[in-house]
Amino acid sequence: MNIDIKNVLDQLFYVCDQADLNKKIPDIKTLVIKEILSFIVYITIGDSIERVNFFKSVYFTEGVGTIPIIKDGHIPEFFYLLSEGSRNFIEESYINAIISVGKYYLVNNNTKRNTDSEKFSLYLSTMKNALVNQKIQTRENTTVLSKSEKPVNSEVTPSENENNEETLEELLAQLERLIGLDGVKFEIRTLTNILKINKIRENRGLKVPVISKHLVFLGNPGTGKTTVARLVAKIYKQLGVLEKGQLVEVDRAGLVAGYVGQTALKSQEVIQEAMGGILFIDEAYALAKGDSDFGQEAIDTLLKAMEDHRNEFVLIVAGYNEPMNRFLDSNPGLKSRFNKSIIFDDYTPEQLFSILVLLCDSNDVKLEEDSIPLMKNYFKKICEEKKENFANGREVRNLFEKAFSNQANRIANLDTITDNDLREIKFEDFGI
Repeated sequence: MNIDIKNVLDQLFYVCDQADLNKKIPDIKTLVIKEILSFIVYITIGDSIERVNFFKSVYFTEGVGTIPIIKDGHIPEFFYLLSEGSRNFIEESYINAIISVGKYYLVNNNTKRNTDSEKFSLYLSTMKNALVNQKIQTRENTTVLSKSEKPVNSEVTPSENENNEETLEELLAQLERLIGLDGVKFEIRTLTNILKINKIRENRGLKVPVISKHLVFLGNPGTGKTTVARLVAKIYKQLGVLEKGQLVEVDRAGLVAGYVGQTALKSQEVIQEAMGGILFIDEAYALAKGDSDFGQEAIDTLLKAMEDHRNEFVLIVAGYNEPMNRFLDSNPGLKSRFNKSIIFDDYTPEQLFSILVLLCDSNDVKLEEDSIPLMKNYFKKICEEKKENFANGREVRNLFEKAFSNQANRIANLDTITDNDLREIKFEDFGI
């Protein structure tokens, strides 16, 4: 049994059991199980009977009858039958379950040969588009209501959005639009759903398991850790976990002073600034340089604050994989408070090129046609070589800024500067 699949299925069925369903769906759980098994058939290359039977025997005890055969573009029937109040929770939990099941078959050495990754991607894309379209429709319907006709909210009561803040749906959509980071997106969605469900349990007087909200971000520079941390701060606020949702970024220098006693004061000032939000410490392993180092004083101050203000701020520590693991292992107090690590993988050549295109689009410039294959080859080369100072997305941004400057120097003295001159970046502008 895969524990990740078990957890997302338990969460999905819990949401189904708690939802206020209309009479059109007498047995939502059976419908959901049929859809999951149909999905397994859909992504399986060749005979799927053995795979489906094994999955049923491990995760389901219910009999579900005939499993429908689905085609490209299929949307589960229950997506259309759910009442508006239950829709988002069940659909999002269903998509998370599909992601876990699909990824299991795609990464498992015994099953990946017989699993169609393109069909998995198409199915997932169809589900997400259906969910987004329904949310847009719901929002459009809501705007015609006057303030006095505001619909009764569900038990999850995020911020009223009085200051034109981004909604939870908008923040999660921003997360989805980030290039790459599939594993990170899955972890953040799962964390969001757990917090949603816990809020429902709390409002209904049920016991809520204690879950640490502090996180470890593992990965190389330029992989999006700070960007995701900023989104997590806002998501936590919309869920009611944090009061303000600000992100305070520091490194060792922002916490450690040069004299005995000063480090604790400096660290406490930073912690106070982060109250109601997230304190994000980059390269946190630099705090543990040795027994006589003032970094230990900062660590002790942080641990005390995590205990004394456990519901008032969240701590995210970030850095390279191996040094961070050693850092956490070096202090039992640290390791016990951080039980969730999220891995930020390096970008692929294709993703680096997509980042470049995105930077061009957002700055009203485009790559010269001849430069496109050259830049793709360049990204492939730097990913293969992976020099010690390789900076992933930051590398692309620096490259773009260099090209933008070189383009300005190239066209500044032209007698006539056309719109195309202003918009076109040539390969020579990158200076590589």
